[in-house]
Amino acid sequence: MIPNRAGFTLLELLIALLLSALALAAIVQLVTSAGGATKLQDNQAVLHDRVRYAERLLGRAIGEAGYSPRPWDTSLSIPAITQESTDAATPGGDRLVVQAWSDRNCFDNLNPDRDAAGNALFYLRRNRFDLSSSGQLTRQCRYGPSEESLVTQIRRQGLVPGVEAFQLLFGLDEDGDGAVERWARAEGWSEERRVRAVRAGLLIAGPDAVVDAEPKSFMVLDTTVRASADGRLREVLEITRALRSRVR
Repeated sequence: MIPNRAGFTLLELLIALLLSALALAAIVQLVTSAGGATKLQDNQAVLHDRVRYAERLLGRAIGEAGYSPRPWDTSLSIPAITQESTDAATPGGDRLVVQAWSDRNCFDNLNPDRDAAGNALFYLRRNRFDLSSSGQLTRQCRYGPSEESLVTQIRRQGLVPGVEAFQLLFGLDEDGDGAVERWARAEGWSEERRVRAVRAGLLIAGPDAVVDAEPKSFMVLDTTVRASADGRLREVLEITRALRSRVR
C-alpha cells in the first residue's frame, strides 16, 4: 500500500513563487503609480497657488500705483513708478517700484492716524518687487506721511518661491491720447508721466521633479528663458494692468 504524499512538489512550489512575485510586482507598480499621480497633483496645486498669489500681489500694486484721494490737489502728485525700477536688477529679474497714497499700511491695516472727522489719513505706500538669490519674488514695503518720512515696515520678504524670471514692460502713451502706443523696458523711457500701464511676466516652477527631465525654453514677455532639465512643472504668468491714476 502506497502512503498518501503531503505538501507540494518542487515544480508546484516554483509556480506558486512565480505567481506570488508577479502579483507583488503588480501591487508595487500600482502603488508607485498612485503615489506618482498624487505627487503630480500636489505639485500642480502648489504651482497654481504660486501663480495666483503672484498675480494678485503684483496686479493690485500696479493697479493702485499713483492713486491720490484728491487728484485735484497737486501737492499730492507723485510718480506712480519710481526711478528705482530698473532692468536686470538681479540675476533673472527686473525690479519694479510703485507707490500710491493709501489709508492702509503695508500690512493692510487702517492707518491709526485720523483726521478731524475720524477717518484714517492717507499716507504714501511704496512697494518694491524683485527676485532674491534663492529664486523668490520679494516685496519690500515702506509707509509714511511723506516721501521723506517713509518707514520700512516689510524688509524684502520672500513671498513667492520658484520664480525663475521676472520681466517688465511699460506701456507708453507717446501722443497724449491716453492709449498705449509702445511697450518698452525701464531703460526705454524717460518721462514717467507717459506710462499708462505695466506688463509683468514671470516664469514660476513647482517644488518637485514630477515629469520627464527635459530642457525647455519659455517666452516671458519678449525674453526667452531656458529652464533647467530638473523635471519640475513650470508656468508662465503674464499680467497687464493699467495704472489707476492714468485711466481716463
